[in-house]
Amino acid sequence: MFRTLRGIPLLGCLLGTLGCQGQPPAPPSIQKGDYGAIIRYLQSRIPREMARDNVAGLSIALVSGQELIWARGFGLADKARGVPVTPNTAFRAGGISTLLTATAALQLVEQQRLALDAPLQQTLREFHVRSRFHSDQAEADQAITLRRLLSHQSGLPSEHLRDLRSNYAMGQMPQRVSGVWLSSPPGSQVAYSNLSYALVGAAIERSTGKSFEAQLQGSLLKPLEMNQSSFIGTGTQLSYRARGYEEGKASNDAQVRDLAAASLWASPRDLSHYVHMLFAKGVYKGNRILDSASIDEMFTQQNTGNALDFDCQMGLGWFLAPCGDDPVGPGIRAYQHSGGGDDFAAQLSILPDQQLAVIIMANDSNAEQLVVTLSTDTLRLMLQAQTGKAVCADDCQAPSHGLKLRQVPAAVDRKRLAGFYATSWGVFRLKDDHGRLSGELAGCDFELMRDDQGWLRAQKRILGFWLKDLGELGRVQLDVVRVQGRQILTARSHGQRVAVGERIEPPPLPLAWADTVGTYQVLNTHEPDAPLSGVSVRLEQGFLVIRGQLHDEPLTDYILLPVDNAHAVVAGSGYGLGDTVSRQVNGLSASGYAFKRLHSPLDTLNF
Repeated sequence: MFRTLRGIPLLGCLLGTLGCQGQPPAPPSIQKGDYGAIIRYLQSRIPREMARDNVAGLSIALVSGQELIWARGFGLADKARGVPVTPNTAFRAGGISTLLTATAALQLVEQQRLALDAPLQQTLREFHVRSRFHSDQAEADQAITLRRLLSHQSGLPSEHLRDLRSNYAMGQMPQRVSGVWLSSPPGSQVAYSNLSYALVGAAIERSTGKSFEAQLQGSLLKPLEMNQSSFIGTGTQLSYRARGYEEGKASNDAQVRDLAAASLWASPRDLSHYVHMLFAKGVYKGNRILDSASIDEMFTQQNTGNALDFDCQMGLGWFLAPCGDDPVGPGIRAYQHSGGGDDFAAQLSILPDQQLAVIIMANDSNAEQLVVTLSTDTLRLMLQAQTGKAVCADDCQAPSHGLKLRQVPAAVDRKRLAGFYATSWGVFRLKDDHGRLSGELAGCDFELMRDDQGWLRAQKRILGFWLKDLGELGRVQLDVVRVQGRQILTARSHGQRVAVGERIEPPPLPLAWADTVGTYQVLNTHEPDAPLSGVSVRLEQGFLVIRGQLHDEPLTDYILLPVDNAHAVVAGSGYGLGDTVSRQVNGLSASGYAFKRLHSPLDTLNF
């Protein structure tokens, strides 16, 4: 909630650039066993795409079984000092950190220091939750298990923004967030949560009596010879760490509080050792790191039966399906995790059946789509080198951009679809507009039309002419389906269906919440690089809409649904949705912050 979202697979490049990058050069024909041709192609392609997107530095590693085929750095780790990226340069791994955290937690499950299906409260006794989904609050506490935390099904909020950039000990986190409201019923759907992994990190510390960094170094990083890897510090502290860049400018490289969720520093070469261990069923250079049964559990789908997850499959830490991204090929199992934010981008993708992997890391916020596309394309080439057969013909490419056979939805169709939809990217507005179905998301206006398969497709109209589709938003096919009594806006991309948002009807608005309209400032925070400086609340067509503010930059709109006179929730389900906002004396509270009212509509009338 309130954060500037980057790195979410579906529609991500729309929000970043309003149109994805152009097509890369055609890949070469790869003969069986000819990995050299892949390397030559990448050595040519990567610098061109980095220059096109103004990416400072990038590093890549290719793995086949127990062999590191290639590791290479491109560009600069530090532009001011002219330090080049080498295969040993460490980057912030972002969300890839959770894979190492999940592995460390499973080691402790094997040692019977933690249990996958025991309540977290058995380890972190001071932590409890509040729930609008349970009549018995003790039952809600029992529902928060390690398995659900590791598979992002705990129902906890995605983030706890207060003190996000602080460096206080992670062991304090359970007490600081105790009493947090659940955002969704535990075990009902996958909603990515950094807060969940911060609590896993605290449980690792509590069960071992060691700091998270000491435990991970001793049990995982050092045994895997990940010599450039650590969960602590910043890029300014060690010469082999890259500086992050945003729009060409060096970032502040702030401290990351949630070590277990997002703080890993590593190189692709280091992470290749972790992949070797996975491919060898838990063994690295003759030493057993993890039992093979634990690896099987990590790669077992945990969200079977969750209707709201559609085709997105989740393991313990790992995404077991593309979840809207481009698949490697028909029938090819691919597991992956990306890492974005803090002006870095990364992706670790593996083909478990073929024992192939690609790891790419970059130190620039512009690199997210480049990293995703390059990962998929490289895996296809590696698969071709392994089998001698070309991978992925027309049957796994994105839907055509052609504008043929598209029709304006009928009047009854437009009436059914028009409304407000709550998504992780903000409010998606659909409107029956003078005989057309128009849409708006994140400041982008477009029209929705039915394609020849009956799906909705977005495209842009300029001066009365169809120009082109809107990047990723134009490629996916959209429609509204009813699931568990809710109207869910879904997208079909590359043959997969994923949830995009939920249609919300205007609720009865208690006077207490109508009176919250105004602007608010964060109280009592001295955080460096705080993620939020204030919020504003307004009325729009019967909805209470809240918007975050970061200094002079307005963030995304979300719909508030009052629960009672004291509490409202951010409408929808998924990343950043379902969170609770509370009314306070002369203010609001959310995500650990207290907000003081600065202005209300009555202030204007008084002038």
